[in-house]
Amino acid sequence: MTTDEEDYSDYIKHMSSFNSEFTTIAGFTFTVLTLLITLLPDPSSITAQLTFFFLAILFDLAILLVAWNTINNIYFCRNVPPSTKGLKVFNWLTFLCFSLSGIPTILLFLLSDLIYLTIVSGGVWALGVIANFVFTYKPLLEYRKTRTRILGRVEKE
Repeated sequence: MTTDEEDYSDYIKHMSSFNSEFTTIAGFTFTVLTLLITLLPDPSSITAQLTFFFLAILFDLAILLVAWNTINNIYFCRNVPPSTKGLKVFNWLTFLCFSLSGIPTILLFLLSDLIYLTIVSGGVWALGVIANFVFTYKPLLEYRKTRTRILGRVEKE
């Protein structure tokens, strides 16, 4: 939150367009991964699995960037409402949704009997969930506490 009178609405619009781009990249990546895993004659070849792994990392990274950018925009908003129980539930469900979005790629590998790729991709996904918590959810909680304390607002429970 800034203390001066600068207007950041253009920046927020710009960053929102990034979210659209990263969401498109994530959707495209998941679609390509799904098509490749179902159409390749031998998805268990090492070359195919390395390609799948790269695509899974790209997908997880795009989702992490969408989550991070979504939360970063709040710091440029001049008027942020107090944190209510409903907003807390919404924020938790948003974090959960972003975190669980990597599971379909892992299940896709598991369904294709690519056990080692499933395990390694699961590890990368777990690191992504931790990064999502560290870089998005935890700072949001701290920001909301600090903001509420600074403005002297009482949170409704």
